[in-house]
Amino acid sequence: MPHYTPVGRLETPEADQFGFPYEPYEIQKKLMQELFQILENGEVGIFESPTGTGKSLTLTCGALTWLARHEKLVKEELQERVDMMEKLVKRLKKDGQEAKDWLDVQGKVQEQVLEMQTLRRLKELHDNKEQQLAEMKDRVKIHNRNRKKFPPKKDDAQKEEDDSDTDNETLHETADIEEAPPRDTFQSVQIFFCSRTHSQLAQIMAEVKKTPHLSWVRCISMGSRQQLCCNSQVRALKSVAMMNERCLDMITSRALPSQPSTSKKIRITGKESKPSRCPLKGQHLIESLRDLALSEPMDIEELAAEGTSTGACAYYASRAALSEAHLILLPYQLLLDKSAREQLGINLKGSIVIVDEAHNLLDSVAQIHGAEITRSDMEFAQLEMINYRDFYKNRFSARNLLKINQLIFIARMLLQLHETMVPAQILDSCTLTSKADFFNLDLTGILTFCDKNRFARKVQSYTQKLQSAPQQSENDPPAGPSVRSQMLQKLVQEQQEKEKPKAGRRRLEEVKANEPDKPKQGKRKLEEIATKELPKISPKKSLPSGKSSQVRNYLAFLETLLNPNDAGRILLDFENGIFKYFLIQPAEKFGYVVQLARAVIVAGGTMKPTEELKGQLFSCYQTRIVEHFYGHVVPDNAVLPFVVSHGPNGSALRFNFLQRSNPAMLQELAMVLQNLVQVIPGGMVCFLPSYDYLEVVYRHLEKSGTLERISQRKKIFREESGSADQLLEDYASAVKDKSSGGALLLSVVGGKLSEGLNFTDDLGRAVLVVGLPYPNRKSLELQTRMQHLDQHLGSRAGEEFYENLCLKAVNQCIGRAIRHIGDYACVYLLDERYIWKKIQSKLPEWISKHIVEASKENGGFGAVQARTARFFKER
Repeated sequence: MPHYTPVGRLETPEADQFGFPYEPYEIQKKLMQELFQILENGEVGIFESPTGTGKSLTLTCGALTWLARHEKLVKEELQERVDMMEKLVKRLKKDGQEAKDWLDVQGKVQEQVLEMQTLRRLKELHDNKEQQLAEMKDRVKIHNRNRKKFPPKKDDAQKEEDDSDTDNETLHETADIEEAPPRDTFQSVQIFFCSRTHSQLAQIMAEVKKTPHLSWVRCISMGSRQQLCCNSQVRALKSVAMMNERCLDMITSRALPSQPSTSKKIRITGKESKPSRCPLKGQHLIESLRDLALSEPMDIEELAAEGTSTGACAYYASRAALSEAHLILLPYQLLLDKSAREQLGINLKGSIVIVDEAHNLLDSVAQIHGAEITRSDMEFAQLEMINYRDFYKNRFSARNLLKINQLIFIARMLLQLHETMVPAQILDSCTLTSKADFFNLDLTGILTFCDKNRFARKVQSYTQKLQSAPQQSENDPPAGPSVRSQMLQKLVQEQQEKEKPKAGRRRLEEVKANEPDKPKQGKRKLEEIATKELPKISPKKSLPSGKSSQVRNYLAFLETLLNPNDAGRILLDFENGIFKYFLIQPAEKFGYVVQLARAVIVAGGTMKPTEELKGQLFSCYQTRIVEHFYGHVVPDNAVLPFVVSHGPNGSALRFNFLQRSNPAMLQELAMVLQNLVQVIPGGMVCFLPSYDYLEVVYRHLEKSGTLERISQRKKIFREESGSADQLLEDYASAVKDKSSGGALLLSVVGGKLSEGLNFTDDLGRAVLVVGLPYPNRKSLELQTRMQHLDQHLGSRAGEEFYENLCLKAVNQCIGRAIRHIGDYACVYLLDERYIWKKIQSKLPEWISKHIVEASKENGGFGAVQARTARFFKER
């Protein structure tokens, strides 16, 4: 779609001109103005603004203010340039009549005429788009009035569906439904604002509604069918993949729920071969919901609820609204995954990309483009494919049977190779395919076959059919077709063989002709795969009823092998039964976003240290990078951070892996907790390095009697892997209970409670971080990443990455306490290594500049306890 880049420049507005709904803090003023400049200059901005400083709202107001002024500049400049070019062409034509060199003048005139026509066309498209949007607002007003007077009826919704265009049934075999071809419309700059979760995006939408930008901005929330689908049949399914497949089946089916089927097969069996067409995907219904969503910004839940009430598909309405929206809110997955972007029709060219909560951006990119499958799951997937092939083999063409046999062969060779991987090994894609002996197979062609034919869905359906089939009883008559049926089948097969011998030979010849020349050994292997009968396995033994289909996971792992050889590595671990592909070069995956977008903003509460972010994601765009780091909005005396290097008994605290479970170290930790609960009001959150260590600490507290003594002052809770919702409710109730002294929550660094949660006010008057939570250095995956960084970014890059992983996790824990300008808390870093200046330099500035080092020389732990008591007494 055509777009226009203005020649003129925008001046940075004053701080009170950004439409901020409250009186902005000083750091919010700076952030909005510096963000405006980055968007205008087309740069890459890295922003760190502590949690609780209104970062998301500040980013939104700054970006929308720039967009509003940019659109105004585009409109005015287009009109001015068209008028100027018209005057220039007239003057040149007039001068040409008197000029001696007529040909030269005519050449210049022609150039200016072409430029004028281009500008006129852009202005025409721009004006048409504004007119269409004005008409859309009028339709929404009329629709809202009619909806209040005449609520929609089911019959009306059904009639709308009957009158809508039906999708072509041939699309049933494609990966998704093709949208209507894009119109030649004017492409405005769009803002793609992404965050980790839909709840965070919903908060941003709520903040936008408080700003004056609500009067003009067109905002849409994007999500998957899991969040937006309103069809009860689809929502009842367990996985997103199954929901996608059922949705595609329903929207490609011609039969409607209210239409009686005349199929002879259905009348006899009582079963339909395909699900009924979805009544929610009517063209008029979707367009109405699209117009409403663009006129009245809604978050995911509101959009889904509106779809349910109006009988329209919220998922396809959001897709239809995408091209006309100013602000698009979406989770990481939909922005960072190329296939998801293409499926939704996201066009990043010339756009603004804002990544909020970007402290884990590197991990998110690697996770989205990685894949993992266990050995047992791959074995199960292999058995699924064998059963499916054996049942339908007479229906497959030679080409399709070859592809299925190749899939089974690859799984078998991977499993055989996996058995030899003791100890675990790291391989690249080329080495893996070579060792597993399927390097000569066309993996791209195989996966394309699976995609076009929706192979995973078909195998999954057959697996479910086998698992749900009743088992044969020894008293039942033998299963199978009758003698008469067998004779009829035999006659049909003989007749088919007589009628199609030439066609069969021709098909085999075409297959051979299309196969590229290969070495004789490789050719024999392919022929062997295509013709060899693998042993038939009893479904009762191979497909237990409690296990879900694993073919999708298997194909996802194979897809990662198509990445460039140096982009990632594969971990084969026989002892733990793991096949894992992990990314070691995320720059290529994210580079596509940076290359197309006008400007990219990555922001978070704890972005430091940023070296690996710049080195791994923006290595090719170093000249465009601009960094801004801001302090906290709370007063300096609102936070009191301690480095506790020695415990109450005087022992040095070093909670490394070798020493942290020593009885002496555990006793020191127990005494620290016991003493601090005496002077800290409300809630305390103590972060420990791992779940295993949490259990060790808890058992020691029980055995030593410390748990009972602490419980006399505060109720104790501990985090467990899994859902934490109920735990948080119980913890909050205990803190708010005025009859108790509050609560102590034992949590885990990197767990569910260390990121994205707010321990506001009394919920987190103190945060304790025990030790430095370094990841396992013996991990083959981590060693591979560090070696790769040393080779490409310098000899210390791997070690720096290792330290940054630890300190980023610590910073996230610290950020749980201070959540707003009126909040206050103490922070305790329990380990003597926190005294090191190198470690402190990687802590947030609003923490590091106020640190109190509680060493023996400074009074030891007694001084910590006394100063803590004074801190809260002054409140």
